[in-house]
Amino acid sequence: RSAHHPVKFANEFVQGISQRMKSTPIISMKKEDGWVAVTRHQSKYMYQPLVEELIHNQMNNNNSCALTQTNEEAVILVALLRKQGINSKLIQSMEGFPFWNLVEVRYFWKYIDKRVKTPLIPDALWEDAKRVTFAAYEKSQSLTYIKRCVQLFEQTNKAKYFSDFKEFILESSLEDFCDVSGTDVVVSTIHKAKGREFDDVYMLISDNYSKDAHLMRRYYVGMTRAKNRLFVHTNSSSFNRLGVDRYTDDQQQYTMPEEIVLQLSHKDVNLGFFKGLKQEVLVLRSGDALNYNNFCLYNTLTNKPVAKLSQNMQTTLLGWQEQGYKVKSASVRFIVAWKPKDAQKDESETAVLLADLVLSL
Repeated sequence: RSAHHPVKFANEFVQGISQRMKSTPIISMKKEDGWVAVTRHQSKYMYQPLVEELIHNQMNNNNSCALTQTNEEAVILVALLRKQGINSKLIQSMEGFPFWNLVEVRYFWKYIDKRVKTPLIPDALWEDAKRVTFAAYEKSQSLTYIKRCVQLFEQTNKAKYFSDFKEFILESSLEDFCDVSGTDVVVSTIHKAKGREFDDVYMLISDNYSKDAHLMRRYYVGMTRAKNRLFVHTNSSSFNRLGVDRYTDDQQQYTMPEEIVLQLSHKDVNLGFFKGLKQEVLVLRSGDALNYNNFCLYNTLTNKPVAKLSQNMQTTLLGWQEQGYKVKSASVRFIVAWKPKDAQKDESETAVLLADLVLSL
């Protein structure tokens, strides 16, 4: 489904990957030639030129995707695009937590679990669970995920068996329910973009990683997401000597954006700190503002602490502060259920808060 030039570029690139499972080149079935452009940067940071090229090309009204290697890079790109007025959406993930642990999912599930009497969920109970859950989490930015989950399950299951719904949830991930319709630019890590296709793909490839076969295969996955045009911004030599429509050697030095966002994962918070704070955490909703002070996050209404950064995250934040960045604001991203792997079977779960921190110069 991709144009000739992106396909040719991908076929040339894959020749340099060892231990390939497939050796047959992919074949373009389209009439269009398409376009491939590689910009080789001397700068460590490449966010600004990628965003500038993407904005310049937006007049074509193609659906576009910007791919990065890390979540941190993806979030920085989203912030830059939104600052430029570009309607962009990040394909989120719940690193360290399965979709099943999202608080909105648990609420919906438990409502049914407490009331269902037969293997088949009655339509009235299913509708009640939707109504109550959607009302309880009306102001949550994460409500969209459980809504999409319920919608997709309904489309494939006219008869809603409790066991089928449980299996559906357990086998799902957050990315499965990220609705990007109506979005001008989708931003994602290469890993989370697998299985998706876009007219235009912009890849941010930093030369900070050892060039093993696994990494090269990941790059290959990224470039094969492009149906028409592929734009690679890199300070790596991985794309040298490949046939392209345009190759640019950019000598300019770029800086980090004035504002960045850190998305905290379970590794970035002190998980033990949440013990005894279950009710304080559960009253919050995804998107709620938080106060930040001295590595702790506070409920803005009660001023009670609801999360503490891990030692590793504290060190990371100090590193950003040495570069001149300070925490400007914080908000709830996800609330999830958690308990230690070595916990007793009857031990109750803890409610864990994962936040976004906005840093600015």
